[in-house]
Amino acid sequence: MIQVQSNGRTFCYEDFCRRLIDAGVNEFGPSLHGSTAKIHDYLTGAPGAFMQTVSGMRNLKKLKQRVITNSVITKANYRDLPDLARLLVALGVDQFQFAFMHMSGRAGENKEWLTARKSLIEPYVKRALDVGIKAGRTVMTEAIPYCLMGGYEKYVAEQIIPRTRIYDADCVIPDYTRTRIDEGKSRGPRCAECDWHSRCEGPWREYPDLFGWDEFVPVRKAS
Repeated sequence: MIQVQSNGRTFCYEDFCRRLIDAGVNEFGPSLHGSTAKIHDYLTGAPGAFMQTVSGMRNLKKLKQRVITNSVITKANYRDLPDLARLLVALGVDQFQFAFMHMSGRAGENKEWLTARKSLIEPYVKRALDVGIKAGRTVMTEAIPYCLMGGYEKYVAEQIIPRTRIYDADCVIPDYTRTRIDEGKSRGPRCAECDWHSRCEGPWREYPDLFGWDEFVPVRKAS
């Protein structure tokens, strides 16, 4: 498998898509963060990005390509997630993921107005997953611990993410899974009491630094 992850804007040019396919790409991973231009363009800071990305996804499906998407959950879009899921289904997306925002880089600089509490997003995430499940799509979440995914635990992406070696511009991460858990995620004072403790990675460590651990209640009798 050769996958291209992108904001998806240049996929609006069909000849560009064809060149990628001819070069061997067989899976495409554009990001879409809202069901409307108002939401998506606001979050990306790029007017016109929504129309380009949506047009690109239509091109790729017309060319019979596998399209998987990632949508980052923020304070600006969490209420829109069910509508976004309906749009993704209508576009023919094969798989979609809702990922809680990692507060690093520019997102970290703006975390106070970008980050939604996980307890607030929970019902919207589950309603959005229901849209994809009903349509027969592969759906998942990322960076939302099991204790906030009651009834939807099998859609937690971390349990299926393969161990990966990452080659970056200035370094190599031999085992990204280990690095993600040890350096990126965090465990709270009561996490060891939870039946999901052995499988759960916890939230991105910046989240409890901002909001604390009160939302994370240990689960008992997990199946």
